[in-house]
Amino acid sequence: MSLAWRVIRTSISDFADEILWLVLLNVLWCIAAATVIGAPLVSAGMAWIAAEIGEGKVLRWNTFITGIRRYWKQSYLWALINVFVAALVGMNLAFYSGRSEPWALAPFFLFGALGLWWAGMQFYFFPFLTHQETPSIRMAYRNSLVMMLAQPGLSIIMFLVVIVLAAISYFFLFPFFLFFFALLSVLSNRAVIETLRYEKEQAEAEEERRRKLPDHRWRPPR
Repeated sequence: MSLAWRVIRTSISDFADEILWLVLLNVLWCIAAATVIGAPLVSAGMAWIAAEIGEGKVLRWNTFITGIRRYWKQSYLWALINVFVAALVGMNLAFYSGRSEPWALAPFFLFGALGLWWAGMQFYFFPFLTHQETPSIRMAYRNSLVMMLAQPGLSIIMFLVVIVLAAISYFFLFPFFLFFFALLSVLSNRAVIETLRYEKEQAEAEEERRRKLPDHRWRPPR
């Protein structure tokens, strides 16, 4: 819970520090997403903006363009993979939901769980991609999977936060256009950064604890 609160707190701080830029970019994201083909590009640009904010760097317009130039290829491959997975999961859910046999419930819930799991991995995909020295889709997905397994509590809380933000955006509309996707990018980036810092702090604390323990190892008499 402390890690989740840390992620939420720092994300709000990041967003507040760069609110004008992020609102502008969120509006741009919505416009580009309407064209469908532009959505992967602006998603990559937004992810790079969030990564730069997380590093405390000053934002400029060319920061967004740099993100698009760096990750345009990976962003389109990411989109194609997601279209394929969504189609696969959707077709199986439609098929098994139309079956009346009791056994059909098992694969229906299996593919439903697979869809939710895959959606959760997307939350961490771009943050891991933008923090790699050499961008790799395979490595970004691998790290996303490892993080979901290592921090299930954080992943559940982040999922609930996204659901709440989506519900607010649905009912009021203006958050969707003004800050939903920008805040989502900042939140996912902070989740990765703060988790890595937290795990490093835990490892250092454990190492310090072990160093302070008395040494009970047997030594031969001199």
